[in-house]
Amino acid sequence: MRSYLFDTIYPKAPKMISTENIALNQNTFDEDFTELHYRDLIRLAVKGYRVASYGDIPWGERFLLWRHDIDYSLNRSLALAKCENKEGLKATYFFNPHSNFYNIAESEQHALIKQILNLGHDLGLHFDASFHNVSSEQELNQLVCQEADYLQSLFGVRPLAFSFHNPVAELLKCEEDEYGGLVNCYSNRLKSDVTYCSDSNGYWRFRRLHDVLTESKDHCLQVLTHPGWWQKDQMAPRQRIFRSAYGRAAATMNCYDAGLQKHGRMNHTGELVALQFLKLSNPETYRLCDYLWNTEDFKTLYLTLWNILEGQVNRICRVQLRTVWNIPEVEINTFFEQLHLCSDGIVLFKEIFGQKLWDLAGKMEKDHLKWVNLRGSIIRGYSSTNPEKSKIGCLYMCQLIFKLGEYGKRQVFNYDGLRAEEEVLVQKMDSTRRTRFASNRWKDLKKHINVKGKEGE
Repeated sequence: MRSYLFDTIYPKAPKMISTENIALNQNTFDEDFTELHYRDLIRLAVKGYRVASYGDIPWGERFLLWRHDIDYSLNRSLALAKCENKEGLKATYFFNPHSNFYNIAESEQHALIKQILNLGHDLGLHFDASFHNVSSEQELNQLVCQEADYLQSLFGVRPLAFSFHNPVAELLKCEEDEYGGLVNCYSNRLKSDVTYCSDSNGYWRFRRLHDVLTESKDHCLQVLTHPGWWQKDQMAPRQRIFRSAYGRAAATMNCYDAGLQKHGRMNHTGELVALQFLKLSNPETYRLCDYLWNTEDFKTLYLTLWNILEGQVNRICRVQLRTVWNIPEVEINTFFEQLHLCSDGIVLFKEIFGQKLWDLAGKMEKDHLKWVNLRGSIIRGYSSTNPEKSKIGCLYMCQLIFKLGEYGKRQVFNYDGLRAEEEVLVQKMDSTRRTRFASNRWKDLKKHINVKGKEGE
């Protein structure tokens, strides 16, 4: 029976599942969609209901059906499956053989699904009727059976139920209890007699699941969640899908690179080889630069490489001050945090190491200043900035960052400036031979780069 609470609050909703339902909840509750909150929901569900399977629905009793339509991410699906397994909840995972976001027949993706099933969860079919252009219930019956056979051939177990992917009004008129031998999640009985709560589109369109489970007033409940919405940290729905989609794209590129490496074949990257040094030292930064290069966004890449260089210079200088000059960390932090630090990496590096930055790349000062001016032109949005010139500038910046890293590794602290400096300090503080506290040198440095304030006056 439909709950009294639902009818009282939403009397206009004609059915529990219907295309006529209008979302009445305008609060997206982004804070709900985290793994931590998900665990809380599972605990409430297990405490308040008997969690049932679509293969054995205990009609006439109080029960809960907990299902996932997998639209976007198998990795997020496995994360939720592990949470559920730990909390003692058995769910049903509905996979779409025609998904635009994952491929159930791909070896690594297939392995993820096998892990989910091995955790004790049930298999379901997320049926995409639009792919087949289904026109009759007879056709629906045949195609559901056909795709159930396919899933069984892949995973060695037959799905218990099926759900429609993006159901339209005509599909929701298919209300038999079963089609193709699978339980219909949109049957008349489930739509009419079981309260429904879903996170479709990344928010609670009608009732917040936490409230439903806390009140625990519904006699029977069918909960639908989509794992792609549930992340470790709070974020808006589109950002969650962005994570899933671009994570999948990155995994595909990693598969390509790993395949060539495994078989000992050359991975010809063209001029992009200039970025390869970043791949081991800072993989996250490399992925960003790799993306910008391959999308030919050279202006953004150029500015990104400048930021990398400035950070690299600062980190190498900090390590030099701490491990070689033996300057206390608190003074170094104050020095670098001064709001009136009137300097850039070029001046800072020269004052600390007595070396001109552009010399590391075998360039003249006038050549380096040309690239400094290009940075200013891009920042100011000058339309005359030539994309090809930006690309050449990117190659220069890669060379300079690489040479600076090599220079840092030749120093007593053996550090390229591309990793977090804390890792180096922990390893080197006890082993590096330190000089006497260079007070005069320290004072001169602060004076020359115009640090104002107590430490610089």
